[in-house]
Amino acid sequence: MPVKLHYNFKDIFRAARFGLSIKKIWVMFLGILIGAIFYSVFTYLSAIVSGYSFKELWNQYHLLPVMGFGEFYGWSKVLYIIGTIIFAFFFFVFGTAVSKIHFEQLKGDEFYEIKESLKFAFTKGLASFFAPIAILIITGLILLSGVIYGAINKIPYFGEVFFLLFAIPAFFVCLFIVYLLVSFMVSLFISPSIVGTTGNDTFDTLFEIFSTLNEQPWRLFVYEVLLFFTMFVAGSIFTFFVGKAIGIGTWVLSAQWLMGTKFTNIMHNAWAFLPSYPFLADYLKYFKILGVEEIVSVAPRFLKLSGFQSAIAYITGVLGYFIIFMVLAYYGSMFYTGNNLIFITLYKKKDEIDLLAEEEEEETFEEDEKEQEKEEQNKEEEKKE
Repeated sequence: MPVKLHYNFKDIFRAARFGLSIKKIWVMFLGILIGAIFYSVFTYLSAIVSGYSFKELWNQYHLLPVMGFGEFYGWSKVLYIIGTIIFAFFFFVFGTAVSKIHFEQLKGDEFYEIKESLKFAFTKGLASFFAPIAILIITGLILLSGVIYGAINKIPYFGEVFFLLFAIPAFFVCLFIVYLLVSFMVSLFISPSIVGTTGNDTFDTLFEIFSTLNEQPWRLFVYEVLLFFTMFVAGSIFTFFVGKAIGIGTWVLSAQWLMGTKFTNIMHNAWAFLPSYPFLADYLKYFKILGVEEIVSVAPRFLKLSGFQSAIAYITGVLGYFIIFMVLAYYGSMFYTGNNLIFITLYKKKDEIDLLAEEEEEETFEEDEKEQEKEEQNKEEEKKE
């Protein structure tokens, strides 16, 4: 049975429930994990080329360095950009797979396979990644024309006249660049949802981005605000329960008649293996409320343990990364399912077409065609007999 939608702001709050799906969270988890591996490798290479000590970086960030673009120097910035782009690629492609799973769920197919969603994402889903890049390329070409315009203005006498003649057109071109930058931001939100629900190529995806922004700007803005509010509330509750789950396990295993001090020491080194991000210190009170302050606080020093216990602590620390990625995957799942609901709603309002009903009509039409073909084949066989 297809899911019934209200086709208004009420549907946005359902992203918390639709996002809480093992299938969607697992797909999003894989995207974040694969993207993070590439990002970490290229970030470490970039930092080393910039002159940073690998030992210092490892002691602070371990498996997942998060550094600002301004912290790199020279050509090392290119490596950092490559790593960031690769991470964005996997995030968008796997996000498209989540959007496809959710769209099939809305149509009534609860058993749509992960394999099929990933197959779709790595074929048609590439448009969700290339659409924002296409907008950036267009913006870059226009900026290049601005550089040419400025160079012509340097010509004595003629340059001043040229500037005067084309000053107003140049202003509107700059205004168009602002529009393109806003469109780029919109594309980051809804491109995977457009591709996941319509199967559009890059050009058609761009058309839907501009169309949605032009015809439904206020609804788009309000719906996105509601979605982020929903993500914050639901994500905080989910993180709280994850923290409580960790707390229960810690409370049980740290009992003196069980693992006791051995478990405490192992967990101490496991938390120390997680990355330390200074910028999260401002939000430490929030993480304390959620009960996960050990994960985001400044990592303690490693205790001296036996070789076997140290290995167990490191493995447990790696599992800690998986827990963090799982929480982030839930946020990602909510983000893409919510944007699915937003796009389906706005598509119906601007084009008066229900994507879910349209798909049902297409399937019915295809079934009727198949039945007609079978009837014609049966008639031909009867004539031959």
